[in-house]
Amino acid sequence: MRNILPLAAAVGAAHTASLSDVCNDAYIKAALPADGTFQGISMISSSVSTTIHSNVSISSSNFYPAATISYCDVTFNYTHTGRNDRVALTYWLPAPADFKNRFLTTGGEAYEINEGSSTSGSLPGGLMYGAVAGLTDGGFNGQSFDDVFLLANGTVDWQNTFMFGYQGIHEMMEIGRQLTRNVYNTGNDKVYTYYQSCSEGGREGWSQAQRYGYDYDGIIVGAPAFRFAHQQINHLVPNVVEQTMDYYPPPCELELIVNATIAACDPLDGRADGVVARSDLCKLHFNYTSLIGAPYYCAASSGGSSLGLGFSKRQSMSSTPAQNGTVTKEAVELVQTLLAGLKDTQGRQAYLYFQPGADFDDAETTYDSETGTWGLSIDGNGGEFVAKFVNLQEADTLSTLDNVTYDTIRGWMQMGWTMYEDTLMTHNPDLSVLQQSGGKVLHFHGEQDPSVPTASSVHYYEAVRKIMFPNESLNTSAAALGEFYRLYLVPGMAYCGTNSEQPNGPFPQTNMAVMIDWVENGVVPVTLNATVLQGDNEGEHQQICAWPLRPLWSNNGTTMDCVFDQASYDTWIYDFDAYNLPLY
Repeated sequence: MRNILPLAAAVGAAHTASLSDVCNDAYIKAALPADGTFQGISMISSSVSTTIHSNVSISSSNFYPAATISYCDVTFNYTHTGRNDRVALTYWLPAPADFKNRFLTTGGEAYEINEGSSTSGSLPGGLMYGAVAGLTDGGFNGQSFDDVFLLANGTVDWQNTFMFGYQGIHEMMEIGRQLTRNVYNTGNDKVYTYYQSCSEGGREGWSQAQRYGYDYDGIIVGAPAFRFAHQQINHLVPNVVEQTMDYYPPPCELELIVNATIAACDPLDGRADGVVARSDLCKLHFNYTSLIGAPYYCAASSGGSSLGLGFSKRQSMSSTPAQNGTVTKEAVELVQTLLAGLKDTQGRQAYLYFQPGADFDDAETTYDSETGTWGLSIDGNGGEFVAKFVNLQEADTLSTLDNVTYDTIRGWMQMGWTMYEDTLMTHNPDLSVLQQSGGKVLHFHGEQDPSVPTASSVHYYEAVRKIMFPNESLNTSAAALGEFYRLYLVPGMAYCGTNSEQPNGPFPQTNMAVMIDWVENGVVPVTLNATVLQGDNEGEHQQICAWPLRPLWSNNGTTMDCVFDQASYDTWIYDFDAYNLPLY
């Protein structure tokens, strides 16, 4: 039987210990934060479980390169005083010799508060940089947040809502960072605290930056789903536009429009590589009416799996016939209406939409084999949010959109905004605490994201710039903001990943390394490192411009400059005058 050292001696020996010395239940139990360390939280030491994993090969991911890692997989639970709940935590700990005084917080996707502890999650992206990496289940016992949101019709479980909104991630970070200090005996040495995640995880990252900026040294957020009510309900906008127009396009028609848009707008940045790097120039120069009459054809389908695209989930499609036709003026009008963003019946801007070149997943229609026609398919995420989070009914979606107008959609957004202002909206533009604490934010978003609108990230950046530097010019305020917060729009990138329709697009795979260099070495990422991960140009390294600068290639597509173009900039700017209060 192993002899267990007293806590002080055991933890004090961590710097010279091996992975097996620190990766056992007794050692971790001794290293747990003591009760009273965090008000209202108690560790359940009997739940501690440890497992050693040696020389695990990690495949290349969108968010980290391939690596071989060894680590201690630690799991345990904690409870909130007086609630009798159990929140499950998972931490991956590197061997003491590999630890570099870093802790990484990770988030989730869609209604998941984490991406799971497998190698497909975000934890390896911390281990390979010498960080302890952690995740939480939020106390949801393996269920997603939308499954545990209601206690009954009309009764919200606000504790679960707080946990999902911001509390669960922060508690996981606090507990994990203290565990890290105890395990590795860091003493007075600084433990650099980082965050990295995308989509819902991006929103969670902003929840930390906005509420707990003093706790983080570097926060990496991709395609954040902030303005949560607008983000979710926005998925219904294509359905309502189709219903209002009484036009339901065959999927192949919209696919042709997307492909034609990519082909026409690809070279506008000065480089023909199959990637739309300047969707703003596409808005300014591409005439969609030129596609009217263009032929399209898609082979028959025997049925498909559901589109589980994060914030764009749908039910499985039935078999569809071959689609053969030409682009109609109605389809072009539909696309133009969508690209303009949601407007109420008075013409006031209520929200925004995706960029040219992005897929129209939310506009997916369904085929009726009996009538031989295409019809409405209510988007699952938008339908669920209205049914469950606005109407407070235990329902997976809306059964109908009868009598739903643009004003109805705007009203739902207003109601969701009011209901979840302090939990899920996550759009506070005052980052003064983070700035004063020396924290950094690296914010990136795919230019052709079909799930979380790229312009939503631009709108938030602009809100922060104007709130924090209200009396400065665009150039001066952008430079000041860039000292601690930078936004990068990634050419061709889809929703938190590469884009099969634009395979030569670069992807910022090494953001963690970039952030570490910025925080610990003072190397400002004037442009963001990216690598083409697929396609003919696989392996090519590129740089991504920091907003508000945009890429422009010269010398036959061999030289890229980051430039400012007022007309292009203006295409990204929205005034949400459909609301009395400012929507940041």
